[in-house]
Amino acid sequence: MAVDLDVDRRPRRAARTGAKPSFRPDIQGLRAFAVIVVVLDHLFGWPAGGFIGVDVFFVVSGFLITGLLLREYERTGRISFSGFYRRRVKRILPASWLVLVFTVVAAYFLFGQARFLQTVGDAIWSLLFAANWRFAAEGSDYFQAGGPVSPLQHYWSLGVEEQFYFVWPWLLLLALVVFLRGRRAGSGNAARIVAGVAIGAISLASFAWAMWDTATSPTVAYYSTLTRVWELGLGAVLAVVAPALTRVPDGLRPVLAWIGLLGMTASLFLIDGSTPFPGPGAVLPVLATGLVIAAGTGAARHRGMWVLTNPVSRYVGDISYSMYLWHWPIIVFGGVLLTEPGPVRSAVFIVVIVVASVYSYHLVEDPVRRSTWLTRGADRPKQRREPNPRTPWVWVSFLSIVVVILGAVVVADRLAPAPSRDTSGTTEAAPAAPPETIDELQQEIAAALAAEDWPELHPTMDEAIATGDTSEEIMPCGLIQPYDEEACTFGDPDGDRTAVLVGDSTSMAYVEAISTALGGDGWRVKSYGTFGCSFMEPLIWNEDPEVVDNCTDRKDRAVDAINELKPDLVFITNTYDPRVPVGEDVALTPDEWKQAMADIVSRFQGSAGKIVFLAPPPNDVHIGVCYSKVAKPSDCVSRVTEQWATYSQADAEVAADLGAWYISSVQWFCVDGLCPSFVGGVPVKSDHVHMLPAYAVEIAPIISEELRTQGLL
Repeated sequence: MAVDLDVDRRPRRAARTGAKPSFRPDIQGLRAFAVIVVVLDHLFGWPAGGFIGVDVFFVVSGFLITGLLLREYERTGRISFSGFYRRRVKRILPASWLVLVFTVVAAYFLFGQARFLQTVGDAIWSLLFAANWRFAAEGSDYFQAGGPVSPLQHYWSLGVEEQFYFVWPWLLLLALVVFLRGRRAGSGNAARIVAGVAIGAISLASFAWAMWDTATSPTVAYYSTLTRVWELGLGAVLAVVAPALTRVPDGLRPVLAWIGLLGMTASLFLIDGSTPFPGPGAVLPVLATGLVIAAGTGAARHRGMWVLTNPVSRYVGDISYSMYLWHWPIIVFGGVLLTEPGPVRSAVFIVVIVVASVYSYHLVEDPVRRSTWLTRGADRPKQRREPNPRTPWVWVSFLSIVVVILGAVVVADRLAPAPSRDTSGTTEAAPAAPPETIDELQQEIAAALAAEDWPELHPTMDEAIATGDTSEEIMPCGLIQPYDEEACTFGDPDGDRTAVLVGDSTSMAYVEAISTALGGDGWRVKSYGTFGCSFMEPLIWNEDPEVVDNCTDRKDRAVDAINELKPDLVFITNTYDPRVPVGEDVALTPDEWKQAMADIVSRFQGSAGKIVFLAPPPNDVHIGVCYSKVAKPSDCVSRVTEQWATYSQADAEVAADLGAWYISSVQWFCVDGLCPSFVGGVPVKSDHVHMLPAYAVEIAPIISEELRTQGLL
């Protein structure tokens, strides 16, 4: 996080000169707390509320920045924007740019093409301090949700802070100029009163919007600057009332600080991913952080706050910005290189994060902050700053580590056997003919599971990930837009037999397979599926509020169409990911799933010839996450999960109860519960569940065989 404290971190210098000490060891401790809980959450998923560390950073940042601006105005009667932004550039950009460059270079060497290009886009948005809006849009985009996580996703919080920095100084100056016109610098408390009223009004508006946006669009709310301003605003209010806080009795300060620390700690365990956040979920950690800051404001020695002011906490606070920047790319890239979870991998991650943070701070962040770069002549220190005595030793140790690593790489390269050719990115050979029987398909699946290297694939794995699971011809049929009956009819448009597909995005992925399987036999196939809209009676929650708002109408239209068409076959397919009804907190149980399906089928059962519950592909490993330039085929093998088996069994039982048919998809994707990412020369899926059009065509003869075996044709 870009949390600024433009003061010398050595309190003894202030003591020697007789200047009023401005060093806040308790704030360094808050930074340490914040970055540690964030890293623990990202690395271990514990504590569940570790992400509140970002909110701690926001409050601290609002306090420090507003305090700097107010003190400058009181001292000079103006705010130097050029000086303010020069300090921000020196403080924030060098370490930030270093991590961006490292991340893009590492992504080039480790990721596949599709994920590398995605990372480049994320880096550009991060460079422009707008990453939060990038991730808000992607998180609420159905086609991006659940995809591989960006190694730059943590830059969203820098975007929020920088946007605050761009706007808040100007708003503050505007309020001061308008309401304090004609007053001299330092005249009474008028400047602080005006600033307090301004930030108070803005913060209340932000909090109200956070409550609304969290309830209606939680993903956007999480990343939005508008929903986070109130957190920075609380810190700003504390800066406004800082003179009053200096009068807090010394005996009361440790009590307030420990109450705040207990509140912050409790937040780690009372808050988790299901908590509405940031409104109202962030209230407890934000208020608790504010209490700790208030307790330390004006304190002479910060007695009783040892947990924050000890040397270890202070040092971690010093390197907290570098640690925040480095930890997430290291975790993401480390997961690509070390695929087996366990204590050894976690220990390696921790060591690398600490080493990268220490060297980044001592070799880049701190030297640039101390330098005269971007400092105007009048603002340059009159005396030459003493160099940090640790710097030579830091360089020596850093270069020693680099030499050892390079030596180890050379030795490992010479001892390693010659690598086999990875041809997943080539398209030279023609694809093999698709299997015609289930036995042939099972043999190809078994061969894929045994493969040690990637074969030539058509399309390539990068193309599969980039293009997605639905062809351009079928895609519009599942979007929330006016439905085109003619464009969404496939097969033989004049056929005398009709098949209808309904369901969510997994039904859209089956359109190609079913229309090919039925093609040439006088069948017309109509798709009424909708991306993100589960075809069952309760309304299922989705990240995209537009999908939720239109899902009921789309289901009603599909039911009406079936009752009007009286089709020979109706295929129902929904993903077996946990389905959570709108307004509920837990996923449907098997019995609730069965009832939900029975309720929707009862609305058209009398109009359908035969109803088929068609299971989606087994959902487990996301191909966009597991596939990389260093991955092996075994890294991308999925399994039939317990979740999938539970809903599959529920579909089979409700089909039996209704006199309908149930077709499992396992035999088309897996052998003995193991499911490879490619079969023959064709990638299977584009993510964790959606079948590729190329594979849909591949298994169409097998689906046709299954339909005939079950007496459906």
